[in-house]
Amino acid sequence: MTFKKIITNTVLCTTVFQAGLLATSVSVAADTTEQTQKVKDEGWDVPSVALGNGLTEQEKTQTLEKLKVKEKEAYNTFVVNGDDLVKYVTDIDSFTSESKAYSSAYMVRTKEGAGVNVTIETPENITSRTEANYRNAAITSGVYDADIRIASVRVMDGSGALAGIYKIYDEVDPAADEQEAQERAQNREVAQEESAVVSEITKENQENANFSDDNLAVALAEIKLELQKIKDELAKMNEEQGREKVQQIVIEQLNIQGLGDVLSSEQVTSLSNTMYNFSQAPVINNEQITEQLTTLKDDLMTNGKDFINNAKEKLNSEETKGFFANLWTTIKSFFEGWFN
Repeated sequence: MTFKKIITNTVLCTTVFQAGLLATSVSVAADTTEQTQKVKDEGWDVPSVALGNGLTEQEKTQTLEKLKVKEKEAYNTFVVNGDDLVKYVTDIDSFTSESKAYSSAYMVRTKEGAGVNVTIETPENITSRTEANYRNAAITSGVYDADIRIASVRVMDGSGALAGIYKIYDEVDPAADEQEAQERAQNREVAQEESAVVSEITKENQENANFSDDNLAVALAEIKLELQKIKDELAKMNEEQGREKVQQIVIEQLNIQGLGDVLSSEQVTSLSNTMYNFSQAPVINNEQITEQLTTLKDDLMTNGKDFINNAKEKLNSEETKGFFANLWTTIKSFFEGWFN
């Protein structure tokens, strides 16, 4: 055998061997990806419950009943502790690793496009967060197409349940890599800031008959949708221009929802700052959020109790009745003059 043939055969064998390794590597990578996706899918096959670590055994049983968990229903169970409150509920500085959680959450994945639906089963015991508040925060953080129930056997602000939603999401559908984990943290930070601002606005306007939490939630959804549409335009602006553009959209949507004259200038500024931060977060590039926000606002406008009641109150107000009475008188006089 000549030296040339030896070299040729060696190169050929090496090439075949490398190709085999590459094929094996690709196969392993594909298998790993499929396996990871399978684990994620299976995790959502059953509901998940996040219970506060401060609950007694009796309170755990009562909480499961409040969450409407069936006796023989299969579900994942997670415990929310002080570390989870510190990690997930960043709008409250007083939480420590020793903190106790009591409000709890139940979450189950629904069909694609169904959106995020939240029911507070014990509204008398959740003092600081509303259903609309939970829904907006969940969507901003990356939770899509889910039915969520919130309950507490003690009077609490609802932070434990919110941490529970985030924990279920991270445990059942873990981030694929460090970059995704960082993006989730950024999105969650914006969601928490939004939740804190909205909770404060709701608290400050709880005695104001012209304020509607549902209308505010619809306004926020519309603002986010508008910001998604102009994200490329915003990317070309400096910070001052971007903040000015965001505030313009915030004011427009608040006016559409009848809240322009209800919220104070400080509250509008707080919302504008939060929405600017939303426009800078990774979630702005997520196409799924468009469908989720659209479903949210449409549902609130159709089924939101506060939104409907608010509309009815405006429709039945003396001012509105007077307007239509004057309008009818004007029309009647016009036709009487025409025929006479």
